[in-house]
Amino acid sequence: MTIALQNTIAASLGVQQLASAFSPAFSHLRILRNLIIPMPEGSPVRTARIDAVLVCETGVYLFEIKAWRNAFVYRKKSDQAPPRWFLRLQGCSRAREVKDPAWQGGRKTTQLRSLLCDDLRLQYFVLLPCEGVELEGVMPAAVITQQDLPYIARLVRNNGRTARTYPLLDADAIDRTAQRLLDIQGSLSLDDHMQNCRERSEQISTRWNGAGAAAAAGIGLQ
Repeated sequence: MTIALQNTIAASLGVQQLASAFSPAFSHLRILRNLIIPMPEGSPVRTARIDAVLVCETGVYLFEIKAWRNAFVYRKKSDQAPPRWFLRLQGCSRAREVKDPAWQGGRKTTQLRSLLCDDLRLQYFVLLPCEGVELEGVMPAAVITQQDLPYIARLVRNNGRTARTYPLLDADAIDRTAQRLLDIQGSLSLDDHMQNCRERSEQISTRWNGAGAAAAAGIGLQ
């Protein structure tokens, strides 16, 4: 029993679930996979990948899709530090710490907001599409499982139509918005993003190795 599927398999599964859940609620929608966006100057990685972007009548919804399965997902909160996230395989007592997916999604949403017009609703979710995932404790409302998707689709439809904080999008506006997202991506590719991630990893590795060598030299001088 494994704790995660391959990311590509999980992403494909998540997109299928999104289409199945949102299509009954909206007559016209667009789903973009692996949208690559530029990040602000000085960011650790120059690009970011958004696993799935759904554009529909009520706005733009970003989905960070995680491949976790057969696991309990929980957080440990502290007053002095950001929450720490953990996965515990079902039937096991030991847990593995993972990156905070809500923070990852929020960072990308903030950047994309700066690149889009202000009259668009923009919201993100962390989708856990795989089997055997259970959320423990109080989790952010943005973290959802496959079972939550039909409810989320109805919720964003009803809230968007009732609140009318943002204008509703007709079919032409949905297509224009999807094209705008593709224009933001431009010539950036998934390969470009993976290369940027590798460069960042190499920088961190070099920094750690350098720190270790300096520490060893310091010990030798004592």
